[in-house]
Amino acid sequence: MSLREVEFTSSNQRDTIYGWIYEPVRPARGIIQLIHGLGEHSRRYLPLITKLLDAGFVVAADDHAGHGKTAMSSGIWADVGDRADQVVVDDERSLRSIVRERHPDLPYVIFGHSWGSMIARGLVSGDSDQVDGLILCGIAAGIHGIENLLDRHALAAETDTAAPASEAYVVSMFDGFISRYEPGSGPTAWVARDPDVVADHAIDPLNNFGAPMSVRFLRGFVDLYDAANAADWYRSIRADLPVLILAGDGDPVTNFGEGAYHVANQLARSGHPDVRTRVYTGFRHEVHNEPEIRDEVAGEIIDFASRCVER
Repeated sequence: MSLREVEFTSSNQRDTIYGWIYEPVRPARGIIQLIHGLGEHSRRYLPLITKLLDAGFVVAADDHAGHGKTAMSSGIWADVGDRADQVVVDDERSLRSIVRERHPDLPYVIFGHSWGSMIARGLVSGDSDQVDGLILCGIAAGIHGIENLLDRHALAAETDTAAPASEAYVVSMFDGFISRYEPGSGPTAWVARDPDVVADHAIDPLNNFGAPMSVRFLRGFVDLYDAANAADWYRSIRADLPVLILAGDGDPVTNFGEGAYHVANQLARSGHPDVRTRVYTGFRHEVHNEPEIRDEVAGEIIDFASRCVER
C-alpha cells in the first residue's frame, strides 16, 4: 500500500482539510471515495479500506471541516461555517479533483455513510456523469425527529448562528434513537449492536461525537438532509447510475430499515433500474463495522464496485 496525505483549503476559506489517498501495490482497477459520517473521522474505516485495497481499489477519504484531524488542527469542532450544506459537498468535490489528477482514467465510485450518505447524494446531484457507482451505507432517510419533531421555524429564526445550538434541537433530532433497545442502553447504543464498537466510538479522541453543534451547522445538516431526500434529487442523477443501499433494521438513522427501502423504491419509480438494497436483520447503524457481518458487508461493497468499474 502507498499512503499519501493531502491537504486543501475548505470552501469555507477557514479550514485546512486533511485527506488521504490509499493506493494498492498492484495496478488499480478503480477508485472509491469514502465519505464519513457525523462526529467521526475517516480512519474509523481502516478495516474496510484495507479490504478495498486488497481488492485493487484506490481509496480516497478526508476528515470533514469540524471533524477528525481537520478539527484537531483548527480547534473548531462541529462547525463548518456558513452554508454548511454546500461547504461539505464542495470539499468532497475538491478531494475528487485531487484524486482525479493522480488517476484521471480510473472508474470512480462514491461511498457515503450516514451524514456521508447525504453528502454523497449532494455530490452526485447534477453531476453523476463523473461517477460510475454510488454506495449509500447507513443511509440517512426517514429520520423521525428531523421529519416530525424538529422546530424548523425556530431554528431558522436563530440570529447568533455561530453559537452552539440549543440542546432542545439536538434532543428532537435524535428522538427515539434507543427506544427499541434493551433497558439501560447507552445514548450511542444505536451505533452498533456490538458493545466493543460502541465503546471504541465513545473513547476515540478524533471522534468527538458529543461536541456541541453550532446553529449554522445544524441548519446546514437539516438542509442537506432535506435536499438528499427530496423528490427532485432522484431526477438529478442519471438513469443508469448503479446504486447500492446498505442498512441495518435496528438503525434509527434509516428509520429501522424503512428509509433504505423507501429510497430504493423511489429510485425504481423514477426510472433508475440498477438498485440493490441490503438491510441486515438485527444490526444497527454501522453495518460495515459490526464484527459478525463486516466481512459480508465488505464483500457486498467490493462486488458492487467491481461490477461498476467493469461496465
